[in-house]
Amino acid sequence: MIKEFFEKLKKRKAWIVEISIVMFVFVFFTDLLFEKFADFRMVASGDSVWEVLFLSAGIMVAVIPVFHLLFQSVLVCFYKPETHWPSGRPLPGCTVIVPAYNEGEHVAQTLESLLKSDYPKDKLEIIAINDGSADDTWQWIKLVADKSEGIIRPVNLERNGGKKHALYMGFNEAKHDLVLTIDSDSIVQVDTIRNLIIPFQHQQVGGAAGVVRVRNINNGLIPRMLDICFVFSCDFMRSAQSTIGSVLCSPGAISAYRKAALLPHLDKWLNQKFLGKPSNIGEDRALTSILLKNGYHVVLQNNALVETCVPENYRQLCKTLIRWTRGDVREGLLMVGHFFRKHGGFRITALKINIVCQLFSLITPLLLLPSTIYLICTHGDNLIFILYYMVVAAWLWASIPAILYAQRESPLKSLWAFVYAIFGLLALSWICTYSWITMNNSKWMTRNSKKADTSEVESVSSRIS
Repeated sequence: MIKEFFEKLKKRKAWIVEISIVMFVFVFFTDLLFEKFADFRMVASGDSVWEVLFLSAGIMVAVIPVFHLLFQSVLVCFYKPETHWPSGRPLPGCTVIVPAYNEGEHVAQTLESLLKSDYPKDKLEIIAINDGSADDTWQWIKLVADKSEGIIRPVNLERNGGKKHALYMGFNEAKHDLVLTIDSDSIVQVDTIRNLIIPFQHQQVGGAAGVVRVRNINNGLIPRMLDICFVFSCDFMRSAQSTIGSVLCSPGAISAYRKAALLPHLDKWLNQKFLGKPSNIGEDRALTSILLKNGYHVVLQNNALVETCVPENYRQLCKTLIRWTRGDVREGLLMVGHFFRKHGGFRITALKINIVCQLFSLITPLLLLPSTIYLICTHGDNLIFILYYMVVAAWLWASIPAILYAQRESPLKSLWAFVYAIFGLLALSWICTYSWITMNNSKWMTRNSKKADTSEVESVSSRIS
């Protein structure tokens, strides 16, 4: 037994080192805050209620996320993806839905990557939906579908109804019970579909999330920084959530669902409203919530990889983050209302902790701007301390994704985590506040439109086989 223990310890030594670093960060950070808090109180002019309120809130804002980080770190130690489909059992049929709107050649590249999958072709169905595009997306879909030997079923919608409507049609048209959804600017690996299907050998699994990495990583600073964020969200956050079968958001870029678990709820999902207005964003988070609310497990398969395109400029980045944050706010509030009426064992308790801590992380920025303005106005002579606190806090948090990225890629590339921390503090800290204020706004914001160029399609059609 002792030998087995040390064998397991050896296998998990990388995570143990990282957890040790996290705990060191926690102790150092907490000690630093209380020390600086005491120094600040000594030089503060007066002892008003507002001072005590703001400074105490500052410590709470620091301690609660660190507690959540440590809790996630423990869960991560027990994460293990499924790697084998049971021998003697045939692989199930699988339908892949690819909704596309103004994606141009990107959708052809996505479909080509799916056709190269090692999943049995006689059990694979691909539904490619052109959602009323104004560009040449439909021509690209037809081009690849014509050479797919019937695997790809092209669907052309004359009018754009939105991604949720396209997915709804795909779910209802799918002939298999296991359904994958993939964004039309994403590229899958040869074994992605097969690996994503494996967890469904367990009947309690209703959804599985893949790992998302940045496809256009060499196109500027923003894609490089976002790639680190994706590694952190998948290799850490979703891995921890997967340990309790409760991934909070199975990403739109690559997810698998049990159709039978979703079908009774799809009409309600399609017509979902928030504060009286149609909810047309956060469809992936909403689908995940349906599964969790109905007792199904949602897991992560970190061996199912997809590369997807991300924003390359500040304007598009802000629009994307606002849409994601609005979805998190809406579903977070709805999940709190549902699960805090339920009682259960460790899994439900851990799920509640994750939901509350995620909502807390979304609420915290609401306090950042007014608190900073108040402190600068009332204690301008301590401006250096205020800036020091914010930078130290940002860099300490950045050390966690930096460690993960250094392990996955290289220590040099992981330095982008610290750049993103300052960039986020200075340029993105307003996103959460704006998302809360406008949380019932369901505009997609990042959709583009361009004229079709059929000659371009024809000129490269010969390379598609």
